[in-house]
Amino acid sequence: MNYSLSRLKISKVVNELEKYEEFPRLENVYRLAAKAIYSEFDSLGTTAALQDSMAFFLRECKNPMNRVIFDDGVDNLTSASVVNYYLNDSDFFSKKGNVLQSLCFAQEALQHHAVFNDVCILDVLEKHFRSIDCYVPAVMNDLFMILDIPFTKHESTNTARPNTEILYLK
Repeated sequence: MNYSLSRLKISKVVNELEKYEEFPRLENVYRLAAKAIYSEFDSLGTTAALQDSMAFFLRECKNPMNRVIFDDGVDNLTSASVVNYYLNDSDFFSKKGNVLQSLCFAQEALQHHAVFNDVCILDVLEKHFRSIDCYVPAVMNDLFMILDIPFTKHESTNTARPNTEILYLK
């Protein structure tokens, strides 16, 4: 019996096929957003798109503390400080404010990855983006628009975002 085929790894086959593939592939919009955010951070050292999303959240989701956060600047925002800002409004934090914290988590994950390189950063970012979409889909709509990723507009927190898989050329 020939066992040479058992030594082939699927990942090696896929990687070789990928070099010759000319057809569009299905890709998840959250993964595309993660790749775009990571690429921006890796090449430019900035998280401007995430900070723009933070500012969008502060304008979109009304709360008296948002003015204070704006005045302090979203570039100084951390996941811990978000909790402090909304400490007296746990209802807002549990329904919407954790989106701002998730954006901070994504930013902090990028900074952590730059130093330690110990996590699959795309998986971490994708997880945060999916979480954000569950609480305030408008933030992800805006982020997809900023990153120029085709998306289906979604506003409901009761249903999943439709058409998350899109065709794109490598």
